[in-house]
Amino acid sequence: MSFLVKVAVPEMAVEPLTYSTDVDIHVGARVIVNIQGHLHAGFMLGEADEAPGSDIKPLDGVIDDEPVIDADIWDVITWGSKVCMCGINRALRAVLPKNFYMGDRIEAPPHVENSGKFREVHNFNPFDSERVNFYAGELEGAERTLVLFSTRDEASGFYAHLPRDLKHEAVLWPFLDVWEAWPDVNAKKYRIVIGAPGAVFAPLSPQKIIVDDEASSAYLIPYGLRLSARSIAGRRAQFLGSTLILGGRIPSLKTYMRARPKMESKPDRKDIVLADIYRSRREESSGTDGSIPLTYSLIRRTYTELLRGHNVMWFLNRPGSSQEVYCEKCGHVVKCQKCGHTMRVLSGGEMLKCPKCKALRAMPVKCEECGAEFFRGKRPGIEALAHNVSRYYPKVRLYVKGTEKNSMKGLILTTNKGLELLPEVRPSLTAWLDLDAELWGDDYDLRYNLFVKLYKCLYAGRKPDVKRTLLIQARSSGMKFAGMIADGWSRFLTHELREREEFMLPPYAYSVEIDDGGRMSRDFLIDALEEVGLFVMDPGDESKPLYVQTESLDEISGILEPYSRALTITVRSE
Repeated sequence: MSFLVKVAVPEMAVEPLTYSTDVDIHVGARVIVNIQGHLHAGFMLGEADEAPGSDIKPLDGVIDDEPVIDADIWDVITWGSKVCMCGINRALRAVLPKNFYMGDRIEAPPHVENSGKFREVHNFNPFDSERVNFYAGELEGAERTLVLFSTRDEASGFYAHLPRDLKHEAVLWPFLDVWEAWPDVNAKKYRIVIGAPGAVFAPLSPQKIIVDDEASSAYLIPYGLRLSARSIAGRRAQFLGSTLILGGRIPSLKTYMRARPKMESKPDRKDIVLADIYRSRREESSGTDGSIPLTYSLIRRTYTELLRGHNVMWFLNRPGSSQEVYCEKCGHVVKCQKCGHTMRVLSGGEMLKCPKCKALRAMPVKCEECGAEFFRGKRPGIEALAHNVSRYYPKVRLYVKGTEKNSMKGLILTTNKGLELLPEVRPSLTAWLDLDAELWGDDYDLRYNLFVKLYKCLYAGRKPDVKRTLLIQARSSGMKFAGMIADGWSRFLTHELREREEFMLPPYAYSVEIDDGGRMSRDFLIDALEEVGLFVMDPGDESKPLYVQTESLDEISGILEPYSRALTITVRSE
């Protein structure tokens, strides 16, 4: 007896196709289909409701007798494709290595029992070493355990320091070619998988999932299923009835809203210095309008720590020599020739770089608008600061993307990128030079992410018996926010949740980012969304995405799913 089935073909950018077969094939197993004379591997989705037309081709073959991925991985794929409105094909490509849809052979995973009941455990401790020791203790026993860290370096460091007996049972999940580890983990030859956010898809059927630094924005998967790996970990744990251990220096807002974990310790007020930015020396830069304030408290404390032989880190999130360059005569700002974004000045002032698309161009000889030859920069950046302060301090180092980490000693000037250095450099003083500038912006998550960064500046890589001072330069507008650091995260999270509930922002609603890449009519999208009563936030710049806040994804998915191939949709719920 012949019947119709739906097949997803990840290699092709097409909707699931209908074929006929007289063989009973399990959902999730792979089959061979013919598309325009070419054979492709596809995944069985189940029976088709009805025939879309009379010309239905039969399947060309069956690759697997049974599904070759675990049920919880298949659940993530189908659930994620609906939540992200990206289609089953894109979800399959995001989760599985390409070897699956190229038809490579792989054994079906063995049947394993997960007879436990889902439970959630918290470990919010500001000191990294104490959390790591707790996680290592959780690996003892016989449970299959997935351990996620927000960065590759942290995952590698944890794996490297495991005792020999545990390391024998563990594998460090690859960052790029995951097929290296997939077959053995799928066969359950390892009991422990350790990795960065991408390891959330490891086919371990874990009985325990550990997520460190769960508040980190690094858990947002940047491709395919644009969800937080922390949310995916929670989905898997609930599906399997596993234990979910959430840890970090502070909890995510979603965890705090749901469980209200207790704050066991808070910073020593003596470790936090708030410096009024108006009591400062202004560092001017040649050819650049504006200055960088250096408070007397910052100058004095930096000298003291350097004389003691300690490392000091200053943070100023302005890459390059200046934030933009403009014509002195007519005021025209130099834009990127590819995407139209304002360009930044690189070191030496001869080249410009676009912070959005990373395009490079030479500094213009003449203004494109008026033909004048005089250009100036606005708002000096970290490279201008490094040039200036090298006159006052010995061993000034500039750390940006691509800089060698081993040479980072003395006074280190950096952007937010330098947060990754903290565990290695272990400075005795960290300083945030312009907190108020960090608070400018329209991202609803801006304040929370900044609080996480400041907490990291105070604690990352620091042992409990070692002192570190966090100095924050701010104006009166930023002083109130900075003062919350000394009270610990409980007060801040309570205040932040109150505001988010009032404006129906995550975690009380979904924030949906819709990026059309200039491929669709924005007016059409906006009109369709507003017709069902959704408020659309349009930045007025076609190079930037639209945003929609909604309590339910049902209405918006009905509008966006038909155009999912032309859209990049990011769903944020925390």
